[in-house]
Amino acid sequence: MVRAFVAIELDPNLRSALAQLQTRLKSSIPRLLPPGARIQWVRPDSIHLTLKFLGDTDEARLGDIERALALVAASQTRFSLDVGALGVFPDLRAPRVLWVGLSSQKEDQGHAHASNRLVRLAGDVDQAMATLGYPTENRPFSPHLTLARVKEHAREVGKALADSGAMQHPQSLGTLPVHAIALMKSELKPSGAVYTRLCEVPLKEATADR
Repeated sequence: MVRAFVAIELDPNLRSALAQLQTRLKSSIPRLLPPGARIQWVRPDSIHLTLKFLGDTDEARLGDIERALALVAASQTRFSLDVGALGVFPDLRAPRVLWVGLSSQKEDQGHAHASNRLVRLAGDVDQAMATLGYPTENRPFSPHLTLARVKEHAREVGKALADSGAMQHPQSLGTLPVHAIALMKSELKPSGAVYTRLCEVPLKEATADR
């Protein structure tokens, strides 16, 4: 059995930008926190955009999953997303997750917005996995890249985030190319989760408008 999920992987430039953002936040937030507050920062090389969590999966099923994902990928063309604004789940009064949001690029005006295409991609992956017996999602897809998880004193962390001004300043961290879907394996270790790509299927090349 492997603990599996479907995701979009990040390129090195975006990982570097996210690491720099984490460094800035680590320097501005702690001075506003009380003793005992604990924030667990995600390693930049572990950050990814999750499309569908599958959970414990028999290795014998991985081939079927790859074929189903390949059919989804073959029906959609490549696109890119802007990476920017900070957000939290569930809210700033007692945040548990600190994340960076994704939005359509400005040049997508007049075309199907990339953010809508991402929601469609996630929905198609969800339906493809449902044909293999995985439960469909009961919550709307909320695309984000997780930067940190709040482990202790969530209210105080929320106040520190608000007082630091970090949530009000727009971030511009580059772009996330959505060119392929990856089936990933997660291994839980004492040092944190380790993610390994099991396979990758490419989306179609975009064709020039005529």
